[in-house]
Amino acid sequence: MKSFEKELRRRIVINSFYAAGMGITVIVAFILKAFVWGRLDTLDSWDIGILAGLLFGSWITAALRIARLRKALKDPETLEALHIAAQDERNRMIALKTGRAAIRLFLLLLALSAVVASLINQTVFLTIAVTLITLLCLYFLLSAYYSRKFNLLGQWRQIV
Repeated sequence: MKSFEKELRRRIVINSFYAAGMGITVIVAFILKAFVWGRLDTLDSWDIGILAGLLFGSWITAALRIARLRKALKDPETLEALHIAAQDERNRMIALKTGRAAIRLFLLLLALSAVVASLINQTVFLTIAVTLITLLCLYFLLSAYYSRKFNLLGQWRQIV
């Protein structure tokens, strides 16, 4: 249980850095928009709204995660329930299957949007195509890494 508490403390630190990093990124974007690329025209500008939404959304989600983890560290029953939920094989399998289905669906939708964008605008098409290629490369590299790490490929070759 001590290692799980250490893991929760590590998650608190990571979430704190995440919130701070997002805040710094958005502040730098505001500064660049104000002084490098022009000025802040109005507060109802769509890009300012997106930046403000990213900032507050990341801060709120990080704060909620940190509060939940701190509560778990203070309460032994909550800590034990969180530990059991984190170690449950069924929950892990559901998370893996959900992640795999989501990435495959996202790649399919991105490919379809690239086809549609190719008929409308070349710049949009190239942006979507580069994003799709990058995600596919990342997907295949991570698949190869984890296959080698867990030696799944070697076991598969023995079966065949």
